[in-house]
Amino acid sequence: MTALTIQGISKSFDGVQALQATDLVIASGKFTTLLGPSGCGKTTLLRMIAGLETPDQGELRIENDILYSSKQRKNVPPHRRGFGMVFQEFALWPHLTVFENVAFSLRASGQKKDIQARVMTALAQVRLQGMEQRYPHQLSGGQQQRVAFARAIVMQPRLILFDEPLSALDAILRDEMRTELMNLVQQLGVTALYVTHDQTEAMAMSDEIIVMQSGSILQRGTPEQIYRQPTHSFVARFIGHSNWIDNGHQMVRPEHIRWQSNHSPDEHIHNGMIRQVSYMGDRYEILLDMGEERLWTAYQDERMTVGEQVHIYISAQHVHTIDAVSV
Repeated sequence: MTALTIQGISKSFDGVQALQATDLVIASGKFTTLLGPSGCGKTTLLRMIAGLETPDQGELRIENDILYSSKQRKNVPPHRRGFGMVFQEFALWPHLTVFENVAFSLRASGQKKDIQARVMTALAQVRLQGMEQRYPHQLSGGQQQRVAFARAIVMQPRLILFDEPLSALDAILRDEMRTELMNLVQQLGVTALYVTHDQTEAMAMSDEIIVMQSGSILQRGTPEQIYRQPTHSFVARFIGHSNWIDNGHQMVRPEHIRWQSNHSPDEHIHNGMIRQVSYMGDRYEILLDMGEERLWTAYQDERMTVGEQVHIYISAQHVHTIDAVSV
């Protein structure tokens, strides 16, 4: 079942193309992430889906309902699209209680029936029972984020849009909230579209990742596909560490570099020098100088000596060839 269909949607600002003409289908019940660096067009696309920006052309529809169509000159306002949205900066009203912040979206969209019950149910789902009369300044960052989640789900939305919702939190709280958010989305069975520039977030949370650069989609797939079989050199570099064997067409991931030979006939042997050793807790991350201004990353269980000359070994099956190369 298709939740959202995007056809030919594009957007420019002051003559600069923020989003190239884009076709995309978001599957119902999935957690899909738009991933890319700042300025790649991911937030612009999300805001057009939400109705907060107007596309230059194209069509947006959810199931059979048209939300935007340049041909039909139709543009459904944000509060009529039936979506929930969670922002990076929480966007809570400081003068309203937790209860009223969550109820706000119901009142704004004219849904005045069963407000008490619906708000209390949403607060229970995000574990904020007993805090409904507090104000935002009386809450921790994680609790404020839960209020923002509750405000999105109280609408019983067809789709929840997340615009970098965890980036304002510190590292430990971000990890905790990431797990909570994943569990909440799974329990509710809603369709989620999530925007982030953080590859760790995208890899950990997503059913599907859409990698964007310069207003275009470069690749979409499961986290495993994006990591193991990147189709573009930008994707390979943006997701994890990539070690380039030649001029950017062949690469190997750090975990596939070995320190001893397995004596197979297809084994690749390379020479390098240890430039840097970083202790990561569960392993050492080794930076290798491979000559010709190439720096590779490898993993090792034991500390190695900076300046040491080493041989490393790679099986041919772990060498990945990429046709699309960034200029």
